[in-house]
Amino acid sequence: MGDKSKLERWEAGAVAALLVLALVVRVVGLNAGLWYDEVSTLIHFIRLPWGQLATDFSSLNNHMFYSLQAKACVELFGESAWALRLPALIMGMVSLVLIWWLARKEAGRAAALVTLLLLALSYHHVWFTQNARGYTGLLTWTAAATILMISGLRQPVWRTWTLYGLCLAAGMYTHLSAGFFFVAHGVVFAMLSTIAFLRPRGRVARGYAGARSIQSYYGFGLGGVLTLLLHLPLVDQIRSSVGKVSSGSSTSAMAEWNNPMRTLQEFAGSLDALGPFAPYALAIGLGVLILGAVLVWRRSPLLAAIYLTQILLSLLLLIALSFRIWPRYFFVDIGFVFLCAAVGSLAVIAAVERALRQTALRSVTRAALPVALVMMVVASSVLLGRNYAYPKQDFQGAIHLVDRLRGPQDVSTSVGLAIEPIHGYFAPAWPVTRTPADLNRLLATGHPVWLITSFESHTRTTQADIMREVDARFEKMAVLKGTLGGGNVQVYRSRPK
Repeated sequence: MGDKSKLERWEAGAVAALLVLALVVRVVGLNAGLWYDEVSTLIHFIRLPWGQLATDFSSLNNHMFYSLQAKACVELFGESAWALRLPALIMGMVSLVLIWWLARKEAGRAAALVTLLLLALSYHHVWFTQNARGYTGLLTWTAAATILMISGLRQPVWRTWTLYGLCLAAGMYTHLSAGFFFVAHGVVFAMLSTIAFLRPRGRVARGYAGARSIQSYYGFGLGGVLTLLLHLPLVDQIRSSVGKVSSGSSTSAMAEWNNPMRTLQEFAGSLDALGPFAPYALAIGLGVLILGAVLVWRRSPLLAAIYLTQILLSLLLLIALSFRIWPRYFFVDIGFVFLCAAVGSLAVIAAVERALRQTALRSVTRAALPVALVMMVVASSVLLGRNYAYPKQDFQGAIHLVDRLRGPQDVSTSVGLAIEPIHGYFAPAWPVTRTPADLNRLLATGHPVWLITSFESHTRTTQADIMREVDARFEKMAVLKGTLGGGNVQVYRSRPK
């Protein structure tokens, strides 16, 4: 079932070194400028009094458990980007330990260390660890719950299933999308229980005693009851918020995100840093992942069943609920994906070593693994470099650019989704432009007008009248890139009369 030996001193040293590396690359840039969702969370929720925050679910943008943690950090250390993101950093580091532990138990020591190495330098994991949202919390709670579920199914213990229930509730309190993951847990458990009851002397019943134990039902029940109690004061707000997202996702501005292919395109776009090698990296990566998934299934069918079921169920439920299929909803699967990548890579390396032994190159077989690891590190580092090249959204850079170039009488404004981060946080004194009349009033002053937009495709759909005026009477001065998909910030200046 995997390497069950005790933790060796060299292995502990390797894990510690990788965790230090992971911490360093996550601390660098932690205080970079906030992006739209982070600003929205700060001004609408974190700044609320404690009692009001704990009962405000007016938007799914409020990751309740994360908001409470972030508020504590802001009150302790002052309001700053790094303090707002500190809970995400802590949870991100904890998730690395949990994923390593899960990988070691289910796939062995080597696969676990390679998984940890890849995650330590993972662009996507670093991005979310520096994001003041609850996604690293979701990763932590779901990984912990999966470890406990597998352990509890093999050996049902009250303590294990009590901890499972607490992790389930914590995940659900962090973000309701955790429900997709725990539904998958329930489906897999139901399948095992059914098989165990139908064949009480079969392999499933013998290997997973918890499939028929009262402790397992208690664990799921405890998690459900705690989740209900935590959300009981918020039921009406949750219903309203979910309805808004479901109906809003069908608008032309968001309809493209209802297509699963849009998620795949967003992921493929994150490989742009590899330049012309990106298509080859994607093709090879998919092949290695598929091989790794097959091998993980053979080593730990329960682990593979949980994550593969979760991915499929999440996709189906998002489509059924008419929700936007954001890539972030699948961030909880990153540990399993990287485990498959590690297992698949190690299998390919072993095959290469066997092939080399039959040739004149057999003397270099020992170099196959170090060379492969170096290649993985280089590829990961190239992708990771993009995280530091640009902020998530460069609102600060856009404001500084305007302040540097504008004249004393020039007017500065924002439109569309750029209004909230600029007027609400970065530059409160700037007037906002919500209608063509607002824009015309600014132009009527006779002074040059500077205008900032972001999420350009959304803005051109929802603010079409304004953007027609912008196209006719403004020139684009700059496009400030960001790592957030579609989140580039545009700076316009009115043309002289």
